[in-house]
Amino acid sequence: MVNILFVTHEEKRKDFLGNILGPDYFIVTCDGEQKIEGLLPLVDLVIVDFSSLGWESLKVISLARKSSHLIDVFGIGKEVNKEIIKAAQGRGLSEYIDVDKDISFLPKLVKDKVEKQILISKIEEKKISENLSLSPIEEEKNSSLEEWKFLEDMSRFLAYGYNLNELLQFFLNFLSRIFGVTRLCILLGDRVKNTYTVKACLGLSEETKKYARLHSERGLAKFLAREGTVVTRENFPHTDLKTTYEIRQDMKLIQCNTAIPLSPQGRLIGILGIGPKITGENISLKEIKQIFLFSNQVGLAIQNLLFYEEMSWHKRYIEKVLENASSGVISIDTEPRVVTCNPRAQKILKLSESSNLIGKDIRSLPSPLADLLFETLNKGISHERKEVYVPAIRSWLGINTSQTRDAEGKVIGSMMIFTDLTPVKELEEEKKKAQKRDFLAQVATRLSHELRNSFVPIKSLAELLPSKYLDEEFQKTLFSVVTQEIERIDDLIERLVFFSQPLKLEKTAESLPDLINETLEKAKKRVPPDKDVQMNITCKEENLQIYVDKKAIIEAFKNIVANSIEAVEEKIAKIDINCEVISELPDKTSIKVEKKIKSQQPGQYIKIEFKDNGPGLPEERNSNSIFDPFFTTKNRGIGLGLTISQSIIEEHGGSIVPLSKKGEGTTMMVYLPRYQPPT
Repeated sequence: MVNILFVTHEEKRKDFLGNILGPDYFIVTCDGEQKIEGLLPLVDLVIVDFSSLGWESLKVISLARKSSHLIDVFGIGKEVNKEIIKAAQGRGLSEYIDVDKDISFLPKLVKDKVEKQILISKIEEKKISENLSLSPIEEEKNSSLEEWKFLEDMSRFLAYGYNLNELLQFFLNFLSRIFGVTRLCILLGDRVKNTYTVKACLGLSEETKKYARLHSERGLAKFLAREGTVVTRENFPHTDLKTTYEIRQDMKLIQCNTAIPLSPQGRLIGILGIGPKITGENISLKEIKQIFLFSNQVGLAIQNLLFYEEMSWHKRYIEKVLENASSGVISIDTEPRVVTCNPRAQKILKLSESSNLIGKDIRSLPSPLADLLFETLNKGISHERKEVYVPAIRSWLGINTSQTRDAEGKVIGSMMIFTDLTPVKELEEEKKKAQKRDFLAQVATRLSHELRNSFVPIKSLAELLPSKYLDEEFQKTLFSVVTQEIERIDDLIERLVFFSQPLKLEKTAESLPDLINETLEKAKKRVPPDKDVQMNITCKEENLQIYVDKKAIIEAFKNIVANSIEAVEEKIAKIDINCEVISELPDKTSIKVEKKIKSQQPGQYIKIEFKDNGPGLPEERNSNSIFDPFFTTKNRGIGLGLTISQSIIEEHGGSIVPLSKKGEGTTMMVYLPRYQPPT
């Protein structure tokens, strides 16, 4: 017959428990903590009615565990507050059974626990009788057997489980059973918060477990980290008063008489706190040494489990990052086989959710993705923002690739990050089409306007021709106007043809003064009859030469000069042209096209200034906008002159920069590489 103490305020529940357990159990009912102490020596198991007692259950459990560590405490209840259950487990509750869910398991659990406790009691009784006659050698032998049993159990535990909390509780239960200690705790460090907190305990209050904190930079934790030795209340370390006081306070906080460092590989990862034995005595020096040895083994196991948990966390974190990434990610190993393929990559590659590329050969990837990954893996060629078209999915992708390496720098694979550029490409194509339509519309508008300007005077003179056919003055006017307008139309067509075709240069060494003089002769032909032009040319060095296409560079200069003349509102247009050699380009210049100039000396450029006496550019205008196609401030012209000049100059490896101040004219600064004859 097994005796069970059932603690409840409801007497009628005794029959309920008796019906479940059967006649093999004698059930004693108690309604509160006052009567428990006298009954505990008479029973084999305590069952607490949580539904009836509530928070009072904690006191009952504490009394039962304090009375004898051999008595297990079960709990039963219905819809009990989870906080009560959690607190009870901290006090030593062995099992809790919800009567609505697990009541059918109660008889087997009770039977197993009671049989175990009876067996332990018999073993303990046998130990007591044997210890009366054991020799020191036999005591040592039994101690060694316990140690081997612990190591065997711990090895088995680590082989089949990776739960840190279970390991810590297993170790504390072992110490409690072997050394008869009533109060134990293990604190582990938090490197982020620089504190050590209670992770597992026996006999500590819930408040201590929840709020106890040891700072890593002071007191007990700092001393154990530095010295790596055991601290006891009877043998405090010889240090300064402040440190001694802090150590005493920390040990008082975690309610321990002995503190043992858990320092695998010399780094303090945790602290084992040990209270008094069940007899009230402190553990002996020999027992401390044994526990210290066990702690070294457990410390290594804790470190491994912490490392495992950290790696598991990082693995889950990386998986979540890849899962939620907005870009596709694919990686391969050296086989080469696919190691990683996140959901975004599957979506971009238009693969079904059931398709799984991981573990498959790299050739299962569509071309040219596999080729780029293989090239990066074997040749180390990384690609950045490379745009490729993938025929298999009819999409454009923006790709970055790189090799992956291990901690020693050895190549272990390659990876690719890519995004779908197809929507962007489609928008760019639509934008190009729209720009082309706008450009053609501007061409049509400007061309029609210029043609009308040329045809209006021709038409007017043609209407007067029948009546003034014999008038010599009329004939001269007709000939002059028609010739001039035809030249304007021809010049207009040439500009449009130049603008629409790629520039092909045939360069030769040319004298800069000669080019400017020839330019001015051609520009004078375009000067209106009612305007005078005064041109002044200054070259600080004779025989300046540039390596250019003569026809193209004259066209560029002519457009600049003509634009300057037309910009002057006064009757006399003054154009000053200055040439000089410079060694460095000003910051405002931007050489967009770098060309290798024959026999060019490093840092040798020629600056050519075209300065007019016009009104200058409007302040609200961006000076660079004058080079935009069809930009003009005049009623005549289509606004391509300066655009063509800029294209020609930059194609020669030079630059053109406008400098203007309202009311003080405009200066066009042209920079071209200087030509030096071979010596």
